[in-house]
Amino acid sequence: MPELPHFTLRDTRTILAYTQPPEGGGNGPTLVLPNRKTHGEKLLLDIERAEKKAKARQNSEPIREGLQFIPMRFEEGSEIDLALKSLATKTNGVRIVNARERNGRKEYLVAVPDSQVSKLADKFRDYRDKDTKSGKPKNEAFASSISKIESADLADYWTEPNEPIPKTTETFWWEVWLDSGSDQSAQNIEEWFRSIAQLQNIILSPLRVQFPDRLVILAFTSFAQWEHFPGLLRYLAEFRRANLITGELDNLSSSDQAEFGKDLLSRTDIAPKDSVRICILDTGVDRGHILLEQSLSSEDHQSWQKEWGADDHDGHGTKMAGVCLFGPLGDPIISGDPIRLTHRLESVKILPPLGENSPPDYGPITIGSMAAAETIAPQSQRVFCLAVTAPGDDLWRPTLWSAYLDQACAGALDGERRLMVVSAGNLRNNAGKNYPDENYVSSVESPAQAWNVLTVGAYTNLPWINEKELDGYNPVAKPGSLSPRSRTSLCWGDDPWPNKPDVVFEGGNLAKDKSGFAIDVDNLQILTTQSPKKSDKLLCTFGDTSAATAQASRMAAILQSEYPYYWPETIRGLIVHSAEWTPEMLEEFKYEYRGRRLRVYGMGVPQLERARQSAQGFTTMVIQDVLQPFRKEGSEGKSNEMHLHDLPLPREVLEELGSLPVRMRVTLSYFIEPNPPRRGMIAQYQYASHGFRFSVRRPEETPDQMKKRISLDARERNEQGKRVKTSETVKDKRRWDLKKNLAVRGSIHSDAWNGTAAELALSNMIAVYPVAGWWRFRSDQEIVERKARYSLIVSISTNDSKTNLYDMIETEINNRITVSTANKIVTEISSE
Repeated sequence: MPELPHFTLRDTRTILAYTQPPEGGGNGPTLVLPNRKTHGEKLLLDIERAEKKAKARQNSEPIREGLQFIPMRFEEGSEIDLALKSLATKTNGVRIVNARERNGRKEYLVAVPDSQVSKLADKFRDYRDKDTKSGKPKNEAFASSISKIESADLADYWTEPNEPIPKTTETFWWEVWLDSGSDQSAQNIEEWFRSIAQLQNIILSPLRVQFPDRLVILAFTSFAQWEHFPGLLRYLAEFRRANLITGELDNLSSSDQAEFGKDLLSRTDIAPKDSVRICILDTGVDRGHILLEQSLSSEDHQSWQKEWGADDHDGHGTKMAGVCLFGPLGDPIISGDPIRLTHRLESVKILPPLGENSPPDYGPITIGSMAAAETIAPQSQRVFCLAVTAPGDDLWRPTLWSAYLDQACAGALDGERRLMVVSAGNLRNNAGKNYPDENYVSSVESPAQAWNVLTVGAYTNLPWINEKELDGYNPVAKPGSLSPRSRTSLCWGDDPWPNKPDVVFEGGNLAKDKSGFAIDVDNLQILTTQSPKKSDKLLCTFGDTSAATAQASRMAAILQSEYPYYWPETIRGLIVHSAEWTPEMLEEFKYEYRGRRLRVYGMGVPQLERARQSAQGFTTMVIQDVLQPFRKEGSEGKSNEMHLHDLPLPREVLEELGSLPVRMRVTLSYFIEPNPPRRGMIAQYQYASHGFRFSVRRPEETPDQMKKRISLDARERNEQGKRVKTSETVKDKRRWDLKKNLAVRGSIHSDAWNGTAAELALSNMIAVYPVAGWWRFRSDQEIVERKARYSLIVSISTNDSKTNLYDMIETEINNRITVSTANKIVTEISSE
């Protein structure tokens, strides 16, 4: 089990009658601007302190030699994207060096020329004291968008989104991103950097990658050595951890690869036969591979048609198997660390060795193959992995294949819910030539539009081309952005169907020459197992949404192993809940275009450690519950009930923390039963059996006001006996990442807001309530009154290292248990 497992909450809910109000239960946020006097004074004090601190360090820190600007860290307030863009102009010389995301709040590293510091202070002074002609504070949009300014440290150049700066003595390969957009050319900067590195005994790669305004060079060193690099901050833009160059392992001889494989196997603890399985539905798997054989039993090695044989006729399934079992193989092979596997493999071949299945058969073959695996090991928990898609013009419209998967995941026929991971599909022709526009207009392929599956797209962090014969080629995609073959749902427009993909994982990159011709390159892909039929080498490279889907399946299996009592809905929810957008994704689609971002990247890149365990400053609570959405009343179906959950948030402690910045994220995951169309276009509500929504208590509303806002049944009746419109609705002043209209598509909804501990103290209640679906309109009472499961996942986090949220919540839970037990004893004594 994880060191700090998530809290699985029970007995938090109250069941209340529910009727949807005519005006709905909206969540319209209102932007709250800070007090100009106090905020202006704070910003002036911040910039004064930042300048003094930077000047005091100028002569004592080698990295600041020759600096003619002050590196400052700006923390996001409200609309910092646009405000900082207006600040950093070509005329004033202010530069945005890098940006990073921390718990949903953006931080910018800004290079402010010495001559501009006083002018920046003047802007804040005018904001505090002067008005525009319209009577508003001058520079209000800029000043109110910033919550904090501090002098930047070398650690602020580390931009890995979910990894703290490594220990000062840890030595590894770094990506050094240098700003080449200054007066000196990239060549001069490179020569300077290499000469200083040589004097400092820092090992550099002989290669480099050039992007607009950025030069990237690999360096093998430690943070401590960087601290003594003279003049480093003159050109440094950011540090990242370098990805392993898999081409070097792929290019090893077959005998060398075999030695690496044997070494890895000797360090690997194989999962027992009753462990969680990943069932790969693909071209078969060659279980004779030394890295796969012990994790794939012969009885779990099957084929839809016996005459096809269960071995891999194409090589694709064996590549999937390596990543499903180990993840990208580069790190496990090189690290030398012991590996403990917690899951096994199953394989059912669903594609014939010759020709292809007729498209109408995809659904039955897939479901039948899933049943074959379940028959062999009916008691085992499993994740189904499908990286096979079919082209077509279906867009968001459910196909027979996608509807079959929705039905199987929901357990509509047998009551068994299933977790299924499906690839979004790849571009088949001219990938990279018109990137990313071609990806934007290329829809995810069937069955990836299914509501209940976890649809996986691909992004990339692989920019390194390490092949001399490819001189003149450059990576197609920037690190942190869309993998060149990954499909999206952006072309679906504003149709209210699920955003697909749900998440993205590493899918590799392409390289292109000056003419735009793009090719696959080993170093721009991940390492995996190779079918012995394809080569005498054990390893090869792999990419696109197939590789991404295999990684997602592995993550799901690890989570299921560590939380065996969690439902498939919960595991899917944890993966989405842990996802974050990279800075490049946020830059590509800014806040006003966040709906498009969802159509391209879903909720972003999942983080395994965040999904599998909590931490002192990041604490997750999980609720699994069952709700009856509708009831039969006469000849009509009506809304039935809602759940109101009281979270164990320590109100008094949080109120004492006051203005401490915190973040709350909420994810609601459930499976719908599909009603696929037989002809023509269908409306959204007709496809889904039901829907659920969540609403968090607003800090300034009472519990009664919250109930009245959400449900008509909580409101008073007038003289005619009708429920009256409430006049007590409190506006939501929190700024949600997505807001209601974007966060409620499909059958998994996730959103987050940033605020203060005091606001969090009063955001302690979450309602889960139903919305209409086809169950409600059926004449059969048994169908109308079916119950539905849901998983509610809530995380609260803070960047303050002194605040231990995990202990606070654990104490509150224990206090509630103590009170509950005491009340029970009193009741029993009274009854005697």
